Amino acid sequence: MKISSKVVSGLAASACLAAVYECFEHGVPVRRDYEVTVPEELSGLRFLLLSDLHCNPFICSNERVFRRLAGERPDVILLAGDMISKYGKRGNDRVPAFLKRLRSIAPVVYSLGNHEEILRAGFPEQYNAYAEEIREAGILFPDNEVVSLVLQGKNVDFAGLTLKPEYLCKRVRRRLPGEAFRELGLRRPEQTVLLAHIPDFFPDYAGHAALTVSGHNHGGIIRLPFVGGIISPQLYFPDYTRGCYQINNSTLVVSAGIGSHFLPARLFNRIEYCVITTKSRNPL
Repeated sequence: MKISSKVVSGLAASACLAAVYECFEHGVPVRRDYEVTVPEELSGLRFLLLSDLHCNPFICSNERVFRRLAGERPDVILLAGDMISKYGKRGNDRVPAFLKRLRSIAPVVYSLGNHEEILRAGFPEQYNAYAEEIREAGILFPDNEVVSLVLQGKNVDFAGLTLKPEYLCKRVRRRLPGEAFRELGLRRPEQTVLLAHIPDFFPDYAGHAALTVSGHNHGGIIRLPFVGGIISPQLYFPDYTRGCYQINNSTLVVSAGIGSHFLPARLFNRIEYCVITTKSRNPL
């Protein structure tokens, strides 16, 4: 069957438009603002949240994006994991320079995601060199531990939760055991920000920290009206894909990520960075 030149031209034009659209989705981050209520111990602060960079070359070397991030003037920058790729080199070497530039804006707290964990298991020498380089740059890198910073005169704890591999099983909804938090050593929930890469366990996080930040689900990859995100690395139709969620007095903010990985496509779901401002739930 002969295909007309008009059909071929139409398909070629559609492919070009799709490619341009995907470059826009992957390369031009949108800014999302969240104002959350927290205990007085965490109020009056401004956080810049990034997650799931996956060594995105559009971001790591983009001067315009860096100036936008610097212009946010955060008190601290939170990196909620998967800033690198689990596949070894493949671009990971461009990430430290980007993170060092972020450190010039504000203090940086960086928790591990599943890609950092898998890289550590599969390429330990590369992971150790990477971790040493970013720590030497003054970036806080809590690995199942708590670090503290004084921000605006407030002593704030940042807890980096590293999940064990069994909690990364695909299409399985599990609960976190209590010992996960005992190992973490949380001390003061009312002044704790929890960096927990995978948001699906928010019902378990709630109560252990006033504010939790996550990524991992990439906004659901494809976002549909009235439905939201429909795909994640773990589940179909996940509960937490992008935005702000509440359980009692605990708040979760999920970033759709500033890069992409397992499906190199996005639909109605641009890469993003999040600006979180906090206010007291009990104002004086």
